[in-house]
Amino acid sequence: MIDDNWTLNEDFKNMRVSQAEMDKSHARIVEGATRLFREKGLENTSVADVMSDAGLTHGGFYRHFENKDALVAAALQTAFDDISSNLESRTGKTDPHAACNEFHNQYLSKRHLENAGKGCPIPTLAGDVARGSTALRIAFGAGVKRLVTALARGKSGSDEQKRAAAARELALIAGAMLIARASDPETARMILAACRDHDPAV
Repeated sequence: MIDDNWTLNEDFKNMRVSQAEMDKSHARIVEGATRLFREKGLENTSVADVMSDAGLTHGGFYRHFENKDALVAAALQTAFDDISSNLESRTGKTDPHAACNEFHNQYLSKRHLENAGKGCPIPTLAGDVARGSTALRIAFGAGVKRLVTALARGKSGSDEQKRAAAARELALIAGAMLIARASDPETARMILAACRDHDPAV
């Protein structure tokens, strides 16, 4: 009986270790996909690329995700969570208007321009998602709405006015970053500078 209990305990412990390793692998896959998709785009990033980046075999992918779309949806959620949670934290700790102005300027910075893999997913993935499935557009839209809600904290007026102002600002800065990344350095600097100088409250 003692031996049987020991065996059961060992089996349970191994199950817990296996699940912990599975969770770690899952996190590595999503983390890598989130960066690679933003760097290279959805069409230019294969499942094999993502699994190799995570140090895992291609065959192990389907233990974590049903298909590539499911991985893309998880990556979108992570990417939007990164940028939205940061802004939400700032607006909760300091003056919301000042926090949103700081976000505005950092978004339109040279650092963001040159680090697509760690930046906002809107200018990097909007085009790919627009050609994707309905599920991906829903996931993308949810991320956009969350970011708009966070930006609205720094606006004035009614709830509807705040949300509209935030949506306009997000469209401005994301569009500016998209154009800047597609342009030569001189044009990129001009676009980003012009939009940084724009009063986001307007």
